[in-house]
Amino acid sequence: MFDGRSHHGSFQEHLRHRWGWWLLLRRFVCLAMIVIGGIFAVKTYGRGNKEANFVTISFILLGSMGIMRPMIWQMWSERKLRKHPSYGTKIRYVFDTENIIMNGSSGEVRVSWDVFFEVVETKKGLLLYQNKKDYLWIPSYDFKAGEMTKVVNFHASVR
Repeated sequence: MFDGRSHHGSFQEHLRHRWGWWLLLRRFVCLAMIVIGGIFAVKTYGRGNKEANFVTISFILLGSMGIMRPMIWQMWSERKLRKHPSYGTKIRYVFDTENIIMNGSSGEVRVSWDVFFEVVETKKGLLLYQNKKDYLWIPSYDFKAGEMTKVVNFHASVR
């Protein structure tokens, strides 16, 4: 089923795969900015120094926005997903060595493996990247044991 329940968490898997270390580093920097801003607030805020007040507020605000940014991206991704014409319908995927057959209410589409930039198996599902940012998501509960690995191998054999 191509809906919000089946795609919940797919964007986080995409972020972890594509930006894993960068997200950890950014989270650390943002938390450090919030802590430093908090320390500045305790020591200098409200004592009449406009520059110190500005730096305090800036550190806390920038750190908070940096932590919230992936959440905002996820909301935009889910909104884009809900606008898709096939949203709320069932799609049947058939994988073979040459292509993927996607069959749903919008019709049948055959896509060869060389169209995909990357195919990634995660614990929660399968990411089929069309480019570095756009992906198709199939949850792991739609696969039997070992099937996701076979799909990844189909793509690897073409590359």
